[in-house]
Amino acid sequence: MHIFEPLSSVGLLCICLVGCGGSAPSPSSPKSDSCMGIVVTGVLRDSLTNQPVSQGWAVLESGTQLLTTQNYNFSASQQVSSDADGAFQLCAPGTPPSAIVMIALDSSGKAYPPFVAPVSSTTNLGTIPMGGCTLTCGFEDQQQTSLPATIKGVITSTPIPKTVSVMPQYSMKALDGSATLWNLAIPILNNSQAFTFDTVPSGCTDQIPFCAAYTFSLPSQKPVWPVKGGYQQDAGAPVYSIYAVPDGTPSCSPSASTVFYQQDGISPLTGAPGVQLSAENINLTGCQ
Repeated sequence: MHIFEPLSSVGLLCICLVGCGGSAPSPSSPKSDSCMGIVVTGVLRDSLTNQPVSQGWAVLESGTQLLTTQNYNFSASQQVSSDADGAFQLCAPGTPPSAIVMIALDSSGKAYPPFVAPVSSTTNLGTIPMGGCTLTCGFEDQQQTSLPATIKGVITSTPIPKTVSVMPQYSMKALDGSATLWNLAIPILNNSQAFTFDTVPSGCTDQIPFCAAYTFSLPSQKPVWPVKGGYQQDAGAPVYSIYAVPDGTPSCSPSASTVFYQQDGISPLTGAPGVQLSAENINLTGCQ
């Protein structure tokens, strides 16, 4: 884990503040007269070059507590893309806890680390630094951007076809100060891929009657988040899970499913740069 600090406070440690190369504008409250929910605005900038990040996506998410646990599953309220200047604005209902999750690609198609921040009300985040460690930060192989990770998988349903919502998740300690765990929905870099799949009777194996396949392109570094005096990021590749919910009531067994491992049932879904992983099947039975 590393906290990026201003250069003036670290002397000769050769550590660069995320967002170096330019100063952030003074935050001001965005206009919310026409919005009945939370308005969030900001500008995505490369933390090394200070250039606008135009291939970015910002997602406002709200969490729902899982019964008898301290875990919250987050789902998207709204997603918008950044413009040519790296700017975005979104408006969506926000129920606590809420967070904004940002992902982006650089001009070569490599992925920035996600940027995550808690959101409780209308706010302007100002300049948002997209990027990991930019100089010597003590992280082995940590990069400004890195090749995306790919996770593929199959959803099956019996005895009837079903529509299933599927979302990659990343779990981290809550950013609102509570002693909870946030299972954040991570936006995908291949954003033409939908999160809703219809199982069909074609292309299936092992006498499975109905199936569907997904492919998610994901960031291959752990998120950056704001802390007092700078920004923080954990070293290493993120470990993902895949969460699936069949539509309809009554539905299937289980009513929701989470996959944590690759096909061998042992290896975690570690999203290292450039890796291609095959997740365990999501098997839904007794569907109605």
